[in-house]
Amino acid sequence: MIKKIYFFNDKKQKLRGFVHTPKYKNKNKSKKSSRASKLNNAAQHETAIIFLHGFPSCCYGSTAKRAARDFSKRSYLVMMFDFSGTNKSEGKFEDKLISQEVREIRYAIDFLEKEFGFKKLVLVGHSTGGIDAALYAHKDKRISKLILFGASGNLKESVKYEFTQLQIRQFWIKGFITYKQEGKWFHNKKMKKKYYDEFFKLDVLKSLSKFRKPVLIVHGSDDEAVPAEVDAKDLYKAARMPKKLLIVNGADHRFSRKMHWDRFVREADRFIQKG
Repeated sequence: MIKKIYFFNDKKQKLRGFVHTPKYKNKNKSKKSSRASKLNNAAQHETAIIFLHGFPSCCYGSTAKRAARDFSKRSYLVMMFDFSGTNKSEGKFEDKLISQEVREIRYAIDFLEKEFGFKKLVLVGHSTGGIDAALYAHKDKRISKLILFGASGNLKESVKYEFTQLQIRQFWIKGFITYKQEGKWFHNKKMKKKYYDEFFKLDVLKSLSKFRKPVLIVHGSDDEAVPAEVDAKDLYKAARMPKKLLIVNGADHRFSRKMHWDRFVREADRFIQKG
């Protein structure tokens, strides 16, 4: 079952998204009690996943939708949402900041815990969502495990993956850039230089090193956006034990081919179930 949800961030902006509730197999065909049948019964949800989308994607993007579909099939409660300034959520695109997205993770967890409940929580971040996840995870004891999928490590170096040389020049000359992608939700939207500036202020590797629970780092060998040879290995080196690095041969940034995506889901499922 898919349920539309919303909650508020620290700026009282409404963040919108979805919760996918799994179908639980019940061999007992007798009538359930009214309490047990409620979707927000904490006892129902053994493990929940919050999936953080990348930039400039959103929770309607293909990667997020595939994650929600396939993990909920494996009996996980899955939540996804648009960060502020993104697609369906409130806030201006031009005011987006990675640090603001990091703060919003706590409000997402608060909402999921209150409205649905869980015993274990896995934070999964794709691309820039992986940056957000790595920066936040050590701050919240409710997070049981962390999965970084196609994420960047050293932001000072990876800033060149996010922006072209022309865009960087425009940041310095104009103080903003304008995205031009017909058909995309962010077409003709401006972004201020302060978003770019944070790549030189935030330390993903240092934050990740403070997380003391299991970490799975997944990357495609043919990732066209974030090189596996550099970022995946930097993240793995920074993470504490227990940790695992999985580089899937031939996979691109989004694991577009079904065989690569299915491998990711299987390995993530094993990682979540272990221990």
